[in-house]
Amino acid sequence: MKIAFLARCLTHGAGVGRYARRVLRAMGHITTDDLVLLSNKDLRGLQGSSKVINCRRSNFLSILLWEQIDVPRIIRREGIDVLFNPDFVLPIRCPCPGVVTVHDISYAIMPQYAGLRARLYYGAFVAQSVRRAHKVLTVSEFSSRAIQEHYGIDREKVAVAYPAADERFHPKYDPADIQMVREKYNIAGDYILYVGLLGGWKNVVGLIRAYDMVRRQADRHCDLVLAGRTCRATKKVLEAARRLELGECLHVLPDVDDNDLPLLYNGAGVFAFPSLHEGFGLPPLEAMCCGTPVVCTTAGALPEVTGNAALHVRPGDSEALAQAILEVLHDDKLRDDLVRKGFRRCEKFSWEKCARRVLQVFHEVGGGQD
Repeated sequence: MKIAFLARCLTHGAGVGRYARRVLRAMGHITTDDLVLLSNKDLRGLQGSSKVINCRRSNFLSILLWEQIDVPRIIRREGIDVLFNPDFVLPIRCPCPGVVTVHDISYAIMPQYAGLRARLYYGAFVAQSVRRAHKVLTVSEFSSRAIQEHYGIDREKVAVAYPAADERFHPKYDPADIQMVREKYNIAGDYILYVGLLGGWKNVVGLIRAYDMVRRQADRHCDLVLAGRTCRATKKVLEAARRLELGECLHVLPDVDDNDLPLLYNGAGVFAFPSLHEGFGLPPLEAMCCGTPVVCTTAGALPEVTGNAALHVRPGDSEALAQAILEVLHDDKLRDDLVRKGFRRCEKFSWEKCARRVLQVFHEVGGGQD
């Protein structure tokens, strides 16, 4: 079978880009199908495909033209059996069966955190993609239910393929390397870690408030480290930190080297994730794989991902978040229990399992054999 992979998102740094790269790589190891990458970007150096077709364009309008006009033309020319886009959108007139991954619908559930262009783009194109797709892939049962309810589609049309943490997220790093990363980012002592978007529905301001309570009650000093991509709302995070006079206790790291991230997880005393909505929630899983105890909210798919391996609090409750963090910092037995359960929880997720489920869906819609 010949599968076309809409691949422009492969060059994105995190989130959808990481998902797409890992699914492609894992599929490349286990399938004999032809995987053809279609992109408007240079994909040299990426693995897992039998062929790369580039059609270079740059601005937002030309991306739409590429998706809606060029891609269908290439599908016909190349004799593609199934088209897959891991990034929400399919061409309106797709000449072969289409499969699309919709990771979550936060843009619809929490539109106040999405920009105007994102609301217009996702509102217009994801709706038609979900309805026209032969199958919709998503990353959790929570997201599956949300997609069904929001778009009014049948359960049978949605398939769940859980993503996973990369193999580099593990607890076996040399303590000297962890110390080097601490020094690189000027982190002198113990710290609480957050990884993710620095604003929006991630509720980092709520974590800032919780941390202010923690630092006044903890039996030892811990800094707060925020690692992730900045956005328009990041200024609200910085304003909250200034009002609470966090000073040198707060470390904002918007440009963390990807290779340093597992070491930051390994060095943290607690991983805190205050999100108000999650279609999956990869950072808590990464933290658990590194042996770091997790405190997170019950928002979205987070309980589904973390199971009994994290302390859960209500979304938006900074006081409860602070108390949960303090419990982990003060109770070694609880900490050890969370770490042990976290390792067991991580065994549930793997990129090979994800890729096999994705390939199964391709063969279902394309009429091939598993």
